[in-house]
Amino acid sequence: MSNIEPCPELIWFATNRCNLNCIYCCNSNDPDNLNELSTEEARELIEQVADFSKYFVIIGGEPLLREDIFELFDYAHTLGLPCSIITKGTNMKKIWAKEMAGKNVLVNIALDALSRDICDKLSRREGTCDKTKEAIDTCLKAGILQGITCTLTKANAEETLDIMDFAAELGVEGCWMNLRPQGRGMEVYRELALMGHEFEEYLNNFYRRAREINKRTGLNFYVYDPIYCRILSQHEDQTSRICGMGRYLNVKANGDVIVCLFADLKVGNIREKTLKEIWSEVVSNRFFNEIHDPKNLKGACGECAYNYICGGCRVRAYQLTGDWFASDPVCYLTQVST
Repeated sequence: MSNIEPCPELIWFATNRCNLNCIYCCNSNDPDNLNELSTEEARELIEQVADFSKYFVIIGGEPLLREDIFELFDYAHTLGLPCSIITKGTNMKKIWAKEMAGKNVLVNIALDALSRDICDKLSRREGTCDKTKEAIDTCLKAGILQGITCTLTKANAEETLDIMDFAAELGVEGCWMNLRPQGRGMEVYRELALMGHEFEEYLNNFYRRAREINKRTGLNFYVYDPIYCRILSQHEDQTSRICGMGRYLNVKANGDVIVCLFADLKVGNIREKTLKEIWSEVVSNRFFNEIHDPKNLKGACGECAYNYICGGCRVRAYQLTGDWFASDPVCYLTQVST
């Protein structure tokens, strides 16, 4: 086990509780059935991350709803472990931002639209847009705003391109994630997900806007989706395969460990095994190696000249077809071949 490479990053769902009810949320856990890691268990998790992974991201639910979150920030800071959180920021306080600045905590704010109507509709809470923008301003002034994140749907697709310019004006970078068929997102996927030619057109528009911003500011924006890797490659941009399934770990609020942010595929629980033990089992697992081999892909993905750089989203393929190795139904090349 001592010869195993450290886990490059670990994402922790600090809590399932949330003050919003976003229509697309990939976290379907019942907030009334908490069973969350205790403060002591969370401290033990942080110790293991500090020892075995140097990139620690805290998400939720809404991570700032954990009553002990600043105690945990402080503990991570004492261990020299920098933290990054993803939050809507609707409950952000100026005093919290100042405290986070002193504990080497960086904040990524999730903003889904610049207009109140769309933003509030997606979160299903009135006032979300104004409060999120206020949090962005607060974190920017405190020097802890790392970036803007956005979940892409049909409802906000046009506005997300304008959010890129908004973030660039703030001097921060951005990561967009396409709606995934997971959690509540599964309930609205067919209605709200960009697919086929529609998604293809969006990705090319995103690429052009991202390139223009980069040339002007040096800032980077990307879509965390394998298909976007193909778009980059087609435009002769240097890129690498981004599918992280089995390449990093996620710890859920109850300690369950899963191998992809979008796949509820349990590989252990930190209440039963250490991160090192679980990671050693993952890296030696035949399935997680096979799923990254383009030769194992079927249909259009198996025949595609870009499968070595894209390969489609394996979780999306599984959720929509029942086969981990099937073609990604979202890609227009799959639809053309059928």
